[in-house]
Amino acid sequence: MASPGEKNGVTTFEIRVSKESFKFNAAHFVAFKGFREKLHGHNYQVGVRLLGSRKIGGDGYVIDFGDIKSVTKKVCKDLNEHFLCPMLSNAINISTETRTRMSAIGKGTQETVKLVCEDGSIFLFPRQDCVMLPLVHATAEELAIYLWRNILNGLNATFLKNRGIHAMEVTVAEAPGQDATFRHEIPDIIGDEFSWDVRTFIESAEVVPTPCLSASSNKKSDCDGSCQASMKIFSEKLQLLAESINFRKLEANQGNITAEDLAKMIQ
Repeated sequence: MASPGEKNGVTTFEIRVSKESFKFNAAHFVAFKGFREKLHGHNYQVGVRLLGSRKIGGDGYVIDFGDIKSVTKKVCKDLNEHFLCPMLSNAINISTETRTRMSAIGKGTQETVKLVCEDGSIFLFPRQDCVMLPLVHATAEELAIYLWRNILNGLNATFLKNRGIHAMEVTVAEAPGQDATFRHEIPDIIGDEFSWDVRTFIESAEVVPTPCLSASSNKKSDCDGSCQASMKIFSEKLQLLAESINFRKLEANQGNITAEDLAKMIQ
């Protein structure tokens, strides 16, 4: 009789590690075409889950918890107290400048990161205060992909596969009850380090900001900053459309139409 989990690919052992030390405090803002959040920060918390096979190792472990703790703490420490700069952004122009500055010890230079956004906002950060990430938006979802890759490289994919571990899951929480999880099979790696382009996991279609679905409830607390900004953009476009129509109506000596009229027409 076959033992439980005998069928290949069925997981019967897994471990989860989510320690208080798996954290980092960082600033960021999400930006895509037509939208930008305000600069803000989070106390991020990270969790790791490893999926094994039907048998554990000869030492009684799926993997030693200590290995996961040491690698994950280091990955988090590298991000702690930094601005998360999304170097692959298609909505932010990012460059570095070397600036001359005066200090108590004399004249010196400082490398500065400059971000120019679609709305004209300009941010200047000391280079040492930034971590330049291969991300498009610096969202929790993309951070989960980035952390997954770095934790995998720290643990070593070959070592994990030799222990029967076939998949890993990384969760990134921006706040309690608000997290994103990325799960992927452990890859077969050629070379010393595993890497991939985060854009592989992002839809290529442009995002079109839309009004928050809860706006009709008239509860502003139900909308986050993204929804409120989307509503503003939507209203501005309606106003421009109304002005264009009214210009044509003026030429024909017809009555004006308002943005509210247009909103009713498309409901």
